Amino acid sequence: MSNLRFPLLGLAVVLVTGCGSDPLRRVDALAHTPAPLELSMTDARQALASAPICCDAIENLPFQPIPVNFSGDVTLDATAPAYRFDSGKSFFRAFALPKDSKSFEIRLYSQAGKTVLAPSAMLLDSRLRPTRLLDADDFTYAPASGLKGDSLDARLRIDRTYLNNPGNEYYLVLFTGEQQTQGQTTLEHPAKAYAKALGNEPPSLPDPVAQHAPTGVIKMVLIEDKVAGQQANTYVPAYSIGREMGNDLPSVPAPAVLPETQAYYRQGIDAALAAKDLERALRLADEAARVGDPSAKAYLLERIEIK
Repeated sequence: MSNLRFPLLGLAVVLVTGCGSDPLRRVDALAHTPAPLELSMTDARQALASAPICCDAIENLPFQPIPVNFSGDVTLDATAPAYRFDSGKSFFRAFALPKDSKSFEIRLYSQAGKTVLAPSAMLLDSRLRPTRLLDADDFTYAPASGLKGDSLDARLRIDRTYLNNPGNEYYLVLFTGEQQTQGQTTLEHPAKAYAKALGNEPPSLPDPVAQHAPTGVIKMVLIEDKVAGQQANTYVPAYSIGREMGNDLPSVPAPAVLPETQAYYRQGIDAALAAKDLERALRLADEAARVGDPSAKAYLLERIEIK
């Protein structure tokens, strides 16, 4: 998502409107997204505590299909179902991702105000086995810019190089964990952002703090690749052993990366460099490291030095 450069940050306050109870609200990818109506922390915690558990297993979650061009708000509040994940009870939204498309990127922006939901994002394959888990360490605070408010952001790429691969990631679950709801995020004071936009020295003002809450709104944007990726018909995503469902088992060794997986990322890095898209090459190297191939970063540096 591109950040619109608009110095009148105070206008965002005028534009704020209440968020409805729709679990998904389609919006323009670059439009201002209003801050959600925030429950008090006590009310939000009580709503979660009293919410019934929807299902007895991950495979029974209510997965909602979304198109590859989706852009909209995902609401996690008392209107959402609740499930007891290994990281704790949480409201959640579950999605069936596009299957017959080119590879695509998912961008997540958890909107911050007086409170913010610190998200987790779990991906699952065709057999509903967890493949990746993004948690607090994977979401980065992004200060307000233009008409985009403060948010906790993450980006991930979904591979569709080989459409019939049963290891492809077909499902996404957005939720939070009990430990994550105990934290807080320091936001940039609007006056400081305004001064920076004008090229002035930021004033010495205390920054506001957003308490982490069990409820919130996440803007989700899917962006399909412009061209199909290189074929790698035997590519299967590696599994994040020890980090599935919020578990942290550092004593469990990560599985050895498959040669096909290693070749897939190196082909992607070469293609990105050939297109002079260094940002994409860096993202591919980071993703390769996540699935068990840390040598991809060294490969990228080597290719840059050769060029």
